[in-house]
Amino acid sequence: MRLRHRKWANECLDDNKDIGKNLSEINEETVLPYSQLEIGCGLGGFLLSMSHDYPQNKYLGVEVNKNAFAMAVKKASVVKKDQKNFLIINSPIERLFPLFKEKQLKEIFINFPDPWPKKKQHHRRLSYNTMLKEYDRILKDDGTIFFRTDNKELYEDSKTYFESSGLFDLTYISPFFSENCDYLNATEYENKFRAKGVDINLIIAKKKNK
Repeated sequence: MRLRHRKWANECLDDNKDIGKNLSEINEETVLPYSQLEIGCGLGGFLLSMSHDYPQNKYLGVEVNKNAFAMAVKKASVVKKDQKNFLIINSPIERLFPLFKEKQLKEIFINFPDPWPKKKQHHRRLSYNTMLKEYDRILKDDGTIFFRTDNKELYEDSKTYFESSGLFDLTYISPFFSENCDYLNATEYENKFRAKGVDINLIIAKKKNK
């Protein structure tokens, strides 16, 4: 995601530290209340729509891109008086894993991540085996991962990663239509790709009972 720096970004972030934080501003207690995690929340549209529609849940969005993070916080600042069940953090997800307790999360959402197409980059994929082990640790016994992508190669490779891990019961939906379900809202990218006739693929990975 290539986004230019906005002149208003620093002021916006300074004014909204209650809903947008850097890694240096958080600890285990900060993330403890949250049971839903979106990795790569981008501009925040999905996170905010889910927090609006499911006020009983607490949503944590993580975004590594500073410019996207600032835009998500700006968007969130408009609704924060009415929606108090979310927080957005600017950080690589790998830096946050040590802060999560075992079996803390109910749901993990991964929407349209970077496909890292080169073979030497595959270990950076959010569905790679090393990542799945971390998800398994922090998910509750009945926890679920929703992995959504438009990239066919990433989808097929991710199916292999999930299957080889042996950690999850798996459901595949391709093509996926968010309007046909009541558990997964649309994202900005889904709307963009669908308008171009691109299929969306979904992996639902439910943690196996040990």
